[in-house]
Amino acid sequence: MSKHMSLLADLKTMVETKKVAGSGILTLENYIDRMQILQNMVHCADLSNPAKPLDLYRQWTNRVMEELFQQGDKERELGIEISPICDRNTATIEKSQISFIDYIVHPLWETWSDLVYPDAQTILETLEDNREWYYNQINENNNEENDE
Repeated sequence: MSKHMSLLADLKTMVETKKVAGSGILTLENYIDRMQILQNMVHCADLSNPAKPLDLYRQWTNRVMEELFQQGDKERELGIEISPICDRNTATIEKSQISFIDYIVHPLWETWSDLVYPDAQTILETLEDNREWYYNQINENNNEENDE
């Protein structure tokens, strides 16, 4: 998590520097800037599932959540404290994805989108649509529970 925050801070600095320069053009004249861009590009790719088309995103979410739930099952079996979002009895996929998007993925993609505007705008919009889909799932589940 600290690496994520460090990369995001560096990326935000690059965006602000680009804005202050006034040209709106990203220049990668020195090695450090090029390395920061490449590191953030890989980081964006690593956190890209929520920005993919919904059907693909949901497939990956289910795989990742099942892996986390299996970890929680093992922790329960060993009698140790169950890690956050790993307890299949209490964690919800929808809420975990909304938190993941709100606190980790969206700030990164929003900053990246600012840096390469307008080239990543579609990715950012897909991310926001996917977040809205999960939010709507929570509301639908709540409505179904109230109907019972």
